[in-house]
Amino acid sequence: MARLCIVAQYIVLFLIYSIVGSIVEMLYRLITEHQLYGIHGFLHIPILPIYGFGAILIILLLEKIHRKPLLLFIVATILASLIEFVTHWLIEVLFHIKLWDYSGDPFNISGRIDLYSSVGFGLLAVLLVNVIHPFFRRVVKRMSMIVTTVAAGIIVVVILADTIISIIQRMS
Repeated sequence: MARLCIVAQYIVLFLIYSIVGSIVEMLYRLITEHQLYGIHGFLHIPILPIYGFGAILIILLLEKIHRKPLLLFIVATILASLIEFVTHWLIEVLFHIKLWDYSGDPFNISGRIDLYSSVGFGLLAVLLVNVIHPFFRRVVKRMSMIVTTVAAGIIVVVILADTIISIIQRMS
């Protein structure tokens, strides 16, 4: 039962980080491009799961080195770059779409990743592991087990349904 609760907590955290990442990206684009864009992802619901997956992977793999910020930054930068590159490649190969394109930016690799974004994700990972995650972990741990489990179930059903619908639409 304890493992189910931990999994449910991570599912809730996944949703939180998918939403927070979406908001941060919108704010970044507002600041850099002086225009407010909506969330432009693969799904219909207004989240970007790449941020949720990236955050959870970084937390699970790198939380133990949180007291070594330079090492955390370097490893997180590499990990975030790999996540972004592979995600872009998979979506492009499977669905023939590009959700982002860095090809006009210096120091990019196939337009899938670039140095500036990678460094930004590395810095955000240090902030995530040392500040953001401890806060949200406390918030989620305060939720009752039943609320966390029900919320996780709803999150899985909604995201899975949206993913299936999105795949069907992209393939037709």
